Amino acid sequence: MAFLAKHRKEELISFADDMGIEISSNDKKVDICKNAKESPDFEEEFVRGCLEEIVKQREELKAQAEAAELKRTEALRQEREFELEKIRLSNAAETSSVASTRSENSKNRRSLKNLMQKFDAQVTDISMYLTLFQRQARTAGIEETEWVPQLISLLSLDLAQIIIKEPEEKMQDYLNVKEVLLDRFKMKPETFRLKFTQHKRKPGALWKELVFELRHYLGGWLDGSEVRDFESLKNLMISDQIKRRVLGDVKEHFLDEWGKLVDPLVLAGEIDEYESVMNSRKLHNVRMPERKPLERVKLPSPRKEKKVNS
Repeated sequence: MAFLAKHRKEELISFADDMGIEISSNDKKVDICKNAKESPDFEEEFVRGCLEEIVKQREELKAQAEAAELKRTEALRQEREFELEKIRLSNAAETSSVASTRSENSKNRRSLKNLMQKFDAQVTDISMYLTLFQRQARTAGIEETEWVPQLISLLSLDLAQIIIKEPEEKMQDYLNVKEVLLDRFKMKPETFRLKFTQHKRKPGALWKELVFELRHYLGGWLDGSEVRDFESLKNLMISDQIKRRVLGDVKEHFLDEWGKLVDPLVLAGEIDEYESVMNSRKLHNVRMPERKPLERVKLPSPRKEKKVNS
């Protein structure tokens, strides 16, 4: 009985089927072992042999299944590697084609020196010039990776040296170069705001040109103020109206952060605090009206009185 308990339930079920022993699906191992032992055909050595054969067959089937699964897995792996290799070859061919096309385009690219005048700070501001440069570069089909060399060729020597002094990895980045130039000419959000509100049409220029210029300055103001939605736009407009209504000393006090104060509540809080401090100082510095010194009355000398009486 003990050797029967060492076998798995499925092995005992298989043995019971071979021996014609009736069992139910709800029978446990102990029930199957009991029914097998109570069978009139039960003989220990015979049963041992049958169970060993069943175990052997099960292990062979398991080994065959594992071998089949391993073979299937290997076939899938080889198929995937084949597909990956096809993709690699396809990408390599495409990359080679693109590189060849770029090389050909690079040879035939147009120079913006023939399409744009050199930058002159006396004629136009750097932000407007960079916008025109970008539009012209796109129109000419020049890739952005080539923008920096093209731009340097249009700048004066001192501005070109500023760019060249940047770290090498940043020197090739057009967006970084653009930011460096804007900082060089102090093109901050407040600068764009002033240009947007004060810019006038040049004599003889078309009104459409003024529209383009105003859009440019407005875009610089909004981008610099990080306006991304209608709510932030409303805050910016309200803050601008507040700034127009304050006295000059307030703006001078917040000069370093004036352009960054775009939240009207934050701006109002800063101004209220500043005015509170200034009013407090005025109260402490009130001067009392000066009193005039009392005039000293000279009494007549006794000697003079005697002379007068005599």
